[in-house]
Amino acid sequence: MYDDVESDFWKEIFVHLQHKNMVRAGAERLTLEQVQAAFDRFSTAFPQIPVEKEISSSSAKWEVPVTATIHLRLFIQNQIKASLLQRKGSDFVKIADAKFPYNPFPEISEFLSRRDSYERELHQKLEKNIVNQARQKLAFQFVKAALEKKFANSSLVWKLETSESGFILLLGNASDQKKIELSEENYYQQISELSIL
Repeated sequence: MYDDVESDFWKEIFVHLQHKNMVRAGAERLTLEQVQAAFDRFSTAFPQIPVEKEISSSSAKWEVPVTATIHLRLFIQNQIKASLLQRKGSDFVKIADAKFPYNPFPEISEFLSRRDSYERELHQKLEKNIVNQARQKLAFQFVKAALEKKFANSSLVWKLETSESGFILLLGNASDQKKIELSEENYYQQISELSIL
């Protein structure tokens, strides 16, 4: 779940970068001949960011760490393809791809200059997610206890699952199953209003 929150956060920012690139007024394409100069300008502007680069006669590859677990990679030929990579174990796997029609370095430079504020925002989201998960686990136990009490003298088969908005109660067997949504706030009232068949 931690990885999902982190990757979703960076993917959303990545989509905004691509959109800004697409609509930037007066934007120019980045050709393969201009790549070395663009890479050098970036390294001069951000000397603290380690850059991996490869330039051949037919393509160029450029990669920088955004965080310890997220990297940004450009692959440049007759077009520019950007990839967002996330650490999974000892490797980095692609979590997003986008084509940038114009020179992406203005957007990348702005993005990396705001990296600290993005990391703070991500940290807050991760903390909130942890709190929400703990709250949902606790609420799940209360809902389960209320259902066990409600159906203590019943032969009705039931199953409780979590959902994004609360919980889902499945009543009956697989061939004749009723699905009831329960909220964290009103589950007790919802359960007490259930009729036992």
